[in-house]
Amino acid sequence: MTDYATGVLPLHTLEPVPATDLPFVHANVEFGVLQADGECINIGICRITTTHYNRSSTQRPKSRRCPVAAARLSRDANGRLQVFFPKAGMLPCTERAFFSQPVFAVPVPHYLPETVQAALPGLQAHIIEAGLYPIRRSARGYMIEF
Repeated sequence: MTDYATGVLPLHTLEPVPATDLPFVHANVEFGVLQADGECINIGICRITTTHYNRSSTQRPKSRRCPVAAARLSRDANGRLQVFFPKAGMLPCTERAFFSQPVFAVPVPHYLPETVQAALPGLQAHIIEAGLYPIRRSARGYMIEF
């Protein structure tokens, strides 16, 4: 479960995935649209922070109250971004707010951070375009292809 006091998501909550030659990266995804004050409101993707480098990279300002979830980012064989959100890596209120509908809404484009681009060579696009993306559900979490 997420420790909202520190903003740290335990990496052991991520679903084991069959071995593959394709690269992946662990990240925290904050939901909403980034505002001038650094907070995120409403729907979409506000911020993606990779967590595979060191524990300090998982820290976020204590004053930030943006909804957050652990994620495993990868790309498919065609270079499309795939994001898996394990249920164990988010609070129930976050799950209800962002994964209860059949689609995940991205109201404004989100540029992928350089750490994600570097970790996932061969991505078709370095931006998540605005749009509605189908959510694939499993017992362990949610997969979205962007």
